[in-house]
Amino acid sequence: MAKDTANARAWYGFDSGLWVTLPGEPMPDLDEIPNVYDETGVFQPPGEAFYEVGWLSEDGPTQGRNRTVERFRGWQGNSIVRTAVTEDDHTFQIQALEDNWVVASLRYPDSVVTTTAGITKTVVQQQSGEDVRTGVLDLVDGGIWKRILIPNLVVDEMGDTSHTAGELTFYEMTLLAKVTSLSVDGVVRGVSLIEVTNNPAAIRPTVPDPTP
Repeated sequence: MAKDTANARAWYGFDSGLWVTLPGEPMPDLDEIPNVYDETGVFQPPGEAFYEVGWLSEDGPTQGRNRTVERFRGWQGNSIVRTAVTEDDHTFQIQALEDNWVVASLRYPDSVVTTTAGITKTVVQQQSGEDVRTGVLDLVDGGIWKRILIPNLVVDEMGDTSHTAGELTFYEMTLLAKVTSLSVDGVVRGVSLIEVTNNPAAIRPTVPDPTP
């Protein structure tokens, strides 16, 4: 494959964003989630079950992968004869800029929220279980887009919230993509995430049949 600068991506288009469902809701049918844009170029949200987190910091989301590989050596020459992946975690680190109810629900799972006459009270309780959701991360670069589906998403870590004079407050958190059992080509597999894109460079060439 030849080098092509058109394949270098800068994902920061206006329609980029992170969407999550409400905790405890059934996982939406992932096959029903539309493409980022329709045939006329109009943006398509992932579905009514999803709510956008809002503006993210200029650093954007950071997609991480933490792999632990065990190495097994043989006696002869102390050579590596086998490896095994014992951990393979996918994460998304974000800095949310909006102080809205979606961000608050991620920060304060199991909280009790009431609104009366325009005044909202959030009673923060100790979290007692998992706050499991389904997530969608949209990445846009001009006419090229990527929609990352995260079947099971939990808040893995939370950063400190700094209320510093003269600085914008952001809410930092790391989201973990939990492995989910899904049917892929008729076989049940452990799935962390699904990437859907219209990027032509993602299309693998057809391998010719070697048989005459």
